[in-house]
Amino acid sequence: MSVPLCFDSIIGFTRKEDICVDDYLAEYSISNSGLYLDELQGMNLRILNSTGGSYGIWEKMTNAIENAISSFKIDVLREILKTKEAARQRFYGDIGGKSFTTALDSYSLRGLRMYSDIVGGTYTLYGVSLILDQTGVADFSIYDDFGTVWYNGNLNHTAGKITYNAITPLALPLTGNYYFIYDANGDPYNNKLTCNCGGFKWCFNIGSPCFKHSRDRWTEWAMVAGIYSNSDPVMSNWPTTRDAQGMILNGDFGCDTLGILCSEHSDWVGNEIDLSIAYAILYKAGSFLSAYIMDSEEVNRYTLLGIDGLTANMVYYEERYKVMLEFIAANIELDRNECLKCRETHGYKRMSQML
Repeated sequence: MSVPLCFDSIIGFTRKEDICVDDYLAEYSISNSGLYLDELQGMNLRILNSTGGSYGIWEKMTNAIENAISSFKIDVLREILKTKEAARQRFYGDIGGKSFTTALDSYSLRGLRMYSDIVGGTYTLYGVSLILDQTGVADFSIYDDFGTVWYNGNLNHTAGKITYNAITPLALPLTGNYYFIYDANGDPYNNKLTCNCGGFKWCFNIGSPCFKHSRDRWTEWAMVAGIYSNSDPVMSNWPTTRDAQGMILNGDFGCDTLGILCSEHSDWVGNEIDLSIAYAILYKAGSFLSAYIMDSEEVNRYTLLGIDGLTANMVYYEERYKVMLEFIAANIELDRNECLKCRETHGYKRMSQML
């Protein structure tokens, strides 16, 4: 089956091989939820195989499950967002100011340190600007806490000017520290990370993270500090400062809202929400499969005599699908990731509440 990786093998086609149905593969009997498409009412494997049409039975089942998963993700998110909303607004723009006055002291290595542990969050980097007092090419790398190198390349810089360098978009999951380090001839100018205005003060404290709303907006997603050193190999020991060290990151913060539905921790058998998700996909796949059969141009006994039954089954599948959607939306745990929060109520309060 070719389905999105997160939902891979959530539903099986059939529990075991039927010698009367050709082209069976062992993978068709893999079901992480213990649910099988041909065990839905009206979905007998041999009868399905006899319906013919442009696609074989296994192709029909594959398409039904793939389309069911796609529809489910849209439908359940629409239902969830009736009572939930984004915990943070998506951010796209620059981290690091464009204003500067003087050059900073000389150090051999400089850059920015970004910390965030928002489950489900991602920072995607599109480009980096440098503001140095000399023209040249800087070596540039991105590391995480474990020394993994996420990027290696060069950055151009022109004396006294903001020089933008586009890179191939790089998605960084928000799971700790990232270090954006460059080594260049020349000293950086003193551009700042935040304006320190509107009641917000720049902060960087791993022990007590300060993700707060500010005019800069990215501060809801991460803490960022300028860092520098001459020789210390342990970047977490480098001093932190509000000076952006002549660097500007261009990118966006976002959250995988749909990640609340499926992850490596999903338990399609033992968790009632996960099992309800599997059932929802099963019922929607049954509905799609019924439609494929009814739309078949091939005339046979099943398509001639079974339309009423197929229609009734579709109605039943859609009813059960709706029940599953409503249950999932009402009961899904928001701590599966940090993308959503309960929607704030608006409108007038009762007078007794206001007094």
